[in-house]
Amino acid sequence: METPGPAVTDQLEGLRIDCLRRALDLYLAHAYPSGPPPEAVRRRIDWPADAKPSILLTHAPFERVGRENRGNSSVFALRLGNVRYPHMKLQIQPWPNDAGFMLSVNTHDQVLAIDPNSADAQAFRDLQAENQRLKEAIEAAWDQAGLPTFLSYLRRYIQDRVEGAEPGPEAPPTIGAEGEEPTPRP
Repeated sequence: METPGPAVTDQLEGLRIDCLRRALDLYLAHAYPSGPPPEAVRRRIDWPADAKPSILLTHAPFERVGRENRGNSSVFALRLGNVRYPHMKLQIQPWPNDAGFMLSVNTHDQVLAIDPNSADAQAFRDLQAENQRLKEAIEAAWDQAGLPTFLSYLRRYIQDRVEGAEPGPEAPPTIGAEGEEPTPRP
């Protein structure tokens, strides 16, 4: 993870802040179902109403998760956590769809190695299972709200192929290692 800097491309200039705010509202409703999020999270989402994506995404509290190299675009993340785990993130990345971006949740719990014989091993597996459940619920809520997710992209991609639609400029995404988000092909 690195802090974004001003050299980030403008690939997400078309990101609508109202869509991002809607995604945040849905995320927070699932991650903190019994009340408002912690003060630190509320400060992270306190942006000016006229915020421009190129400015918002390139400064704290957003983080650049991936580097722009080998044709891959940066992924921007906002650490929002959940009731049990403070490190879960909302991610935004350029994507070859009508919106020009895709939203995803990174549970941010796959990087830790825990001794399977440890007294805490089962508790950690339970935490990972809850984080995965939340990820799926949040992404399903985004999908139902019409926000761009990988599932909506994949569903449209398959539907276009079944209906015999002329393939668009996008190619099917490549699937990374377990725990990684898919990346579009150049």
